[in-house]
Amino acid sequence: MNRTLIIRLGLIALFILLIRIGWEKVKGDDGLALVFFVAIGFILGLVVVFYALPWFGDLIGTIVYSSGEKVQVNEGLKAAAKLAQGDYEGAIAEHEKALAADPSQSFPIAEIAKICADRLKDPVRAMGILKQHLAAREWPEDDATFLRFRIVDLQLAHFHDFAAARSLLEGIIADFPNTRHSANARHKLNELEQAEYKSIVEQRAKAAGKP
Repeated sequence: MNRTLIIRLGLIALFILLIRIGWEKVKGDDGLALVFFVAIGFILGLVVVFYALPWFGDLIGTIVYSSGEKVQVNEGLKAAAKLAQGDYEGAIAEHEKALAADPSQSFPIAEIAKICADRLKDPVRAMGILKQHLAAREWPEDDATFLRFRIVDLQLAHFHDFAAARSLLEGIIADFPNTRHSANARHKLNELEQAEYKSIVEQRAKAAGKP
């Protein structure tokens, strides 16, 4: 049996034993029991984030072949575990490994950009990543529009650049006419116009309220 697995199982057994001993000491005292359960909940939370999630990611993402071939790990699950731990650069590195193994994937690119923009608060880096990968190869229609829509989302959510977002959406409509992508772009364009109008009204209201 794997040594790491034995250690983990031993720690779990020890943790259960400590819970049982602790409960025997605090039961009957409501105040101590409450403190006991809060402490156990906190410890369990730490265990889940720092041990259970990575372990679960490795377990689910690993495919073992009976012929003894090298195991393969799902980098996406490992990235999710890193993200849950707050290791954002580590999560990006896992997505980059997935891209290196299969550069035709668009999802890891979008995830890297999302982490940069939302977690690292670096939308400029996110925009550079999306544009770089979009220009790096000839993408299938679905992947190309997927990445272009992510750029639109970034322009609106982080740069508040309605003109740039509108230009991108109009480009999707022109490049993929009579498709669900152009329909989605038109719908997004309507939402953009409403958001832009709301922004203008709010700005005017603020300006009018100034002395």
